[in-house]
Amino acid sequence: MNVYCKGIFNQMDMAVESVINLMNTLSDEDLSNRPTAEKMSIGELLAHMAVLCQADFLIGAGASEEELDRFYEQSEPKANLNAIAEALMENYNALKEGIAALTEDELLRETTAFWGGVHSRFEWLLDTQAHFYHHRGQLHAMLVHVLKREPNVQLFE
Repeated sequence: MNVYCKGIFNQMDMAVESVINLMNTLSDEDLSNRPTAEKMSIGELLAHMAVLCQADFLIGAGASEEELDRFYEQSEPKANLNAIAEALMENYNALKEGIAALTEDELLRETTAFWGGVHSRFEWLLDTQAHFYHHRGQLHAMLVHVLKREPNVQLFE
């Protein structure tokens, strides 16, 4: 794997681990909590996070909107913590394997998302990292400000 991708995955490993640790402070009953009307519940946010690594990889590979919709329908876990954690690890590992299989030329090749965004596969990987960190921050804020819990989970090294 490319040395730059290894660095990203070193950081992503820590991010995924911290999300699992945040999940370990929750109960299945917490998953239905919806802090803001018309926004995701804690369980919906976690279910989205569980599949986003693989979904973003598919977007970078040029998947159509229909293909992505099918992926979400088939892959989003039911709202229980064990299923979500298992799906998160499966989809994260799929991202790592998919990126590791790309040559440097393939990493630098630009692809176009179904909505028109154009990035190299490496840039899509950076976007995936930012996307995951964004939702991890939302999850942490939900725990602290809505559930009034201090999870004591390290988010950065």
